[in-house]
Amino acid sequence: TKIDEKEDSIAEEIIIDPAKKKLRIKAQTYRKIFLSLVKDIRVILIKLADRLHNLRTLHYLKPEKQKEIALETLNFYVPLAHRLGLSKIKMELENRSFYYSDRNTYEAIRTSLNEKRRDFIDYIKVFSDLIQNGLNEKNISHYLSIIHKHEYEIFRMIQEGKSISEIDNFYSMVIIIRTEDVHECYRAHGVLANTFNAVSFVDYIANPKLDWYKSLTTELFGPDGKKVEILIRTEEMEKIAEEGFAAKFSLRSGRIRALEFSDIDLEHWGEWMQDIIEEEGENAPHMIWDSIKVNLFDHELIVFSKNGEQYKMPNGATLLDFAFTINEETGMHCISGKVNGSIKDLSYKIAHKDQIEIITSPKIMPKPEWLEFAVTHRAVYFLHKYFKSYSDIKSPKIKLNGNNKISSRLLIKGDDREGMLQDISSAIGMANIRRVNLDSSAGLFAGAITIEVDSEDDLNMIFTKLLIVKGIRGVERIDD
Repeated sequence: TKIDEKEDSIAEEIIIDPAKKKLRIKAQTYRKIFLSLVKDIRVILIKLADRLHNLRTLHYLKPEKQKEIALETLNFYVPLAHRLGLSKIKMELENRSFYYSDRNTYEAIRTSLNEKRRDFIDYIKVFSDLIQNGLNEKNISHYLSIIHKHEYEIFRMIQEGKSISEIDNFYSMVIIIRTEDVHECYRAHGVLANTFNAVSFVDYIANPKLDWYKSLTTELFGPDGKKVEILIRTEEMEKIAEEGFAAKFSLRSGRIRALEFSDIDLEHWGEWMQDIIEEEGENAPHMIWDSIKVNLFDHELIVFSKNGEQYKMPNGATLLDFAFTINEETGMHCISGKVNGSIKDLSYKIAHKDQIEIITSPKIMPKPEWLEFAVTHRAVYFLHKYFKSYSDIKSPKIKLNGNNKISSRLLIKGDDREGMLQDISSAIGMANIRRVNLDSSAGLFAGAITIEVDSEDDLNMIFTKLLIVKGIRGVERIDD
């Protein structure tokens, strides 16, 4: 559980501030845990068990240490438990951490919950009888389980803008169908939908939220207009909901690869983490955690290339991220892209089921501002590597005229056709054109066009527009 100290650690202690050294070791620990998790998923079981034991004995430590461990647990270990479907462990980690990080708020919510639960429990019993009767009439074999939201869940709801008085769904009812036929889950939902007014419905059977978790989730208006959340699943789904991956796989079979990362991806990501640890000091743990969170927990988007190839991307991923997902070369020289046929900037956030085409040019190289909207580990790594290794290399030479406009010559090649020059002029904008040299022969078109624009972003957009003109085969900057 600890990182081995380097041989020169004594010298480091003399040079490095103790607080910085502590942060550095913690960041290295995060890196070790993550890389170990990806290679063998059983490692995180031991880490989570160790952390849970720490929280159960946290009362022996000083208040400032209690809060430090509690906040770290909420930020790092709780999402790991969530990602692996360990709901019972996640709930205890959250509640104990909440207690030690903000005891006054915890106690206030706990008191309010106890009062509300006494009023709500009789109502739930009546509601459950109505559900049981409806399912029994349709011969749907089942049993019910009632779970209540814990203090930290209510706290998160309050953070989203709700008050205690507005929250009425403290309890969730779980309908466990005594069969492995998933169609019975949908039939049970149909019975409920015909009996009660539904507020919402989410199908986590057809579209699992986590890798293994499956359930139908609906919110219904019960008697007196109170809302109750209903979860419908089979017995196997119930077991997986409780125990996560531990219920799905045999942990005795050896190493289980948790995530779909190649060895080279892991090597690159580990290299980036080490650089961040050495370069960013106290910011390193936060930066590493942000990267892990996005790439490890937020894979929910499915997008497609122009040719229909499927890619899995995290929420918040941009066109730039998709370009680097294709390959390094595409990412390094991308200009913009077409999303469902429409031109978008590299910072554009892609959506589920988008079809994407990346537009590139060999003259384009990464810009520092790309780091502001790169989120995937591949994009972050390759950009970090580029700016670290080639910080002295600038963008292609830019000429400024007296009005601080950018002057550039573009070499445009393509198939000659009627209206070609007009389409090119429209793409560039007549106001931006300063000089035109054309050559058209044997059905081929070549033009050297000098233009002036206000910024490199404008220049890049012109590149994009030219590359989608019918018949254009290539566009290059030929500045001296």
